[in-house]
Amino acid sequence: MKQYPSYDKVNDEYKWDLESILEGQSFEYWLEKYVAVFKQLIEIKDSKYESIESFIAGLKLNEQMEIVANKLHNYISNKTNINLTDPQAQEMALKFDSANEELNKEYGSEINRFFKNADKLKNWVNDGRLSSYRKMINDTLDSFNHKLSNDVEEYLNEVAFGEPNLEDVFNILTDAELRYDDVLDSKNKKHKLDPISYSKMLKSDDALLRKNAVLQYRKSKLQHKESLANMLVQTFKNISVNAKVRKYKDSINMLTYEDKVSDEILLKLFENIASLKNDIAKYWKHYKKYYEAHFKEKFRILYDSNRDIFKVKNKYSVEEAKDIVYNALLPFGTEYSDTIKQAYKEKWVDFMSVKNKLSGAYSIGNTYGINKKYILMNFDGELNSVETLAHELGHSMHSYFSDKNNDITNASYPIFLAEIASIFNESMLYDYLIEKSSSKIEKFTIYSHIISGFFGTTVTQAKWANYEYDLYKKVDANEVAPNYEEVAKIYYESLKKYYKKPRKYKKEEQIAAVTIPHFYMGFYVYKYAIGQLVANYFYNQYKLKGKEFLDKYINNFLSAGNRDYPLNTLKSMGVDLTSDEFYKQGFAHFHKCLDEWIKLGDEIFAKAKSKK
Repeated sequence: MKQYPSYDKVNDEYKWDLESILEGQSFEYWLEKYVAVFKQLIEIKDSKYESIESFIAGLKLNEQMEIVANKLHNYISNKTNINLTDPQAQEMALKFDSANEELNKEYGSEINRFFKNADKLKNWVNDGRLSSYRKMINDTLDSFNHKLSNDVEEYLNEVAFGEPNLEDVFNILTDAELRYDDVLDSKNKKHKLDPISYSKMLKSDDALLRKNAVLQYRKSKLQHKESLANMLVQTFKNISVNAKVRKYKDSINMLTYEDKVSDEILLKLFENIASLKNDIAKYWKHYKKYYEAHFKEKFRILYDSNRDIFKVKNKYSVEEAKDIVYNALLPFGTEYSDTIKQAYKEKWVDFMSVKNKLSGAYSIGNTYGINKKYILMNFDGELNSVETLAHELGHSMHSYFSDKNNDITNASYPIFLAEIASIFNESMLYDYLIEKSSSKIEKFTIYSHIISGFFGTTVTQAKWANYEYDLYKKVDANEVAPNYEEVAKIYYESLKKYYKKPRKYKKEEQIAAVTIPHFYMGFYVYKYAIGQLVANYFYNQYKLKGKEFLDKYINNFLSAGNRDYPLNTLKSMGVDLTSDEFYKQGFAHFHKCLDEWIKLGDEIFAKAKSKK
């Protein structure tokens, strides 16, 4: 499917309707309203703590400001993302940012004012009038145990502006300054290498091109291995020092504190994912067999594992994708399916790929007060785009039910739970596609896609989290030097248990230890692994209990928002992350898909062999 040269060339039916955010008013109207409400907050920033009535009035005023901020933020960011060079959107962003900068300077530190009045808040918190705010107030009071003195906090805020941001340095080095040599194929033709072309080369039919692409891509990163290792260890040290001075048990405790995730939960995750090593080995054994039968060449796991055995040539129009996803999600019930129909009709989704449009896909955040939970896509007509529509609608429907059933303080569901609804939708989509398909090759390809997704979202993320966990523990104990040799060995030792037959240690093969961007963004990739397992658990429960479970899912999960801590929300759905039974059910869908994939693969290749 083509990329449009400019946004005005796209048919209106494939564009989202951003103007409805402004409700018939201008951008300037909402910006003026935002400034006016913020100035009211500034006027009462101290006096609101004089009585519980004043405090509640301040909270209500802050909610008004948040809703207006949500409108402005989403209007500007989404308008920018359909044309990253749009000067009008850039001007709006500048106006909003400038207003915020001035207003925040005048407003000062709300957290310091909050703690100054902590004794009053402890007395007020159990008043029924604050029931909606109780969790937020208690969480903030709890964080007081880890707060430094006001002077120190102010100093840290001031000097933060001049501190080097190692994540930015990492991104500049790996995105802008890495130089890749051209890659030769079997006909001695040169190919330009970059992160985008690399992904395509790994699927090429040219065996030498695939091998050379892997080696050259690795070589480019290895040239900076010491700088990358030093930056990563320093990033972890900064977090470790912060955790220590703020009196957390250790780095991991600080990074998981908000979600109340214990070491026990993390270690249980690592242990159970590692227990799949025999199943993973079984998959690669059969993949090798099918690969060699189909391509008539030796399988090399380092160079050939991204190659599709079959290329199913299905192409989908936007209309077909919408219909497939709508029908796949019908089991969720009338309100769910009617809202998807409404999303299509009212143009929540911006479908087409356009020059200067942001790549990838997302469902918006900060949705409270915005009726349409917008989705940006770059639809290409492939199965992946159908999956993306189902996935992003999972996020949007989560936002819809959360916003509908909660006040603004408790509506925004935590990141810990964010991927579950979207991955559950993917499972429903593939269930539907497999049921409707009459082609063994198509079913084989869909199962292969599901298994690959499980490896990428669950197994790989758990392995990376395990490595991060081990590295943080060693940094906390001052047991790691900032060099590639040491970091590479920790990475290898952390991941060894996930393989039935680990490869021999070669330090050049451990370059991922220092090149994963997620490692600079806090400790969170374990949430992806847990999210997929919970989604699998939900899917398994749906297959066992049908509508009864889906009603519970909508009422107890999608509608829960942030009313409770994520682990408690999961417990209301029967999920206990410390339980082996959870993992048994979480793995059930993977095991079923693996068995079906092997059964189909054996039938397809046995039939192909018998035809000779």
